[in-house]
Amino acid sequence: MTSVSRSAVVTGAASGIGRAIAERLAADGWGVACLDRDKNGLSSLTDALTANGQQAVAVVGDVTEPEAHREALDAAAGLARVDAWIGVAGLADGELLTDLDEGHVRRLVDINQLGMLWGTAEALRRWRAEDRTGVVVLVSSVHARHAASNTAVYEMTKAALEALVRSVGVTYGPYGIRAVAVAPGGVLTPALERSFATAADPVAARRRLESQTPANRLALPEEIAAAVAFVASDEAQYISGTVLTIDGGMSAVLLASACDPKAVRRPGAGK
Repeated sequence: MTSVSRSAVVTGAASGIGRAIAERLAADGWGVACLDRDKNGLSSLTDALTANGQQAVAVVGDVTEPEAHREALDAAAGLARVDAWIGVAGLADGELLTDLDEGHVRRLVDINQLGMLWGTAEALRRWRAEDRTGVVVLVSSVHARHAASNTAVYEMTKAALEALVRSVGVTYGPYGIRAVAVAPGGVLTPALERSFATAADPVAARRRLESQTPANRLALPEEIAAAVAFVASDEAQYISGTVLTIDGGMSAVLLASACDPKAVRRPGAGK
């Protein structure tokens, strides 16, 4: 098995974006401690990585519990020096503000917001105790700064992550600790595919989301992983307290290009 000189914790690693990040970091020579509640998904991931000669360990736990983050950091330290804590675990869900279920809302906040807070705090505590540097990378969303119908609670939790990144960057920057948020648009994950299946016309549901981006397609999890690998690398040492948006141009759109040629206005015609 290949030896490594640095390691990272990746939460939500059993599937989707988290899995792609763990795979990319392992391929780049990191040891990865993979934290998730999905035992089978974690085993599938870490078995595949170790079979490939890479360093990976599964940590079954709930991100809403601070102890799970301490255990994951210990597991990462058993592989190599911990240089990164990467928070991915989250729920994407929505409901009317006039029809909220308290239990559901608290679960969403516990996972999306507090789960990131506990892990970030544990990583910072460890780095400061050891007088070492490190980077926190949190997966946010374009929803942190742009609204869609009936997703207020989800958007609130994602906006909180970007506030957390700014605070960490300002407070711990003097110690060489960085924090960066990565904000994807639509990403073709298993969870998103399941959400399409709830529509009367799943193909139309997917096409509607694809058409919101000038790129006219959804991102692949591997494309988000590539961005995370960059901001966690030594090449990004001066990037902190900020957000990297990866959305195919979605959040830049004021008015989408007309699909009907008859609806296209001639440039300069209004002068």
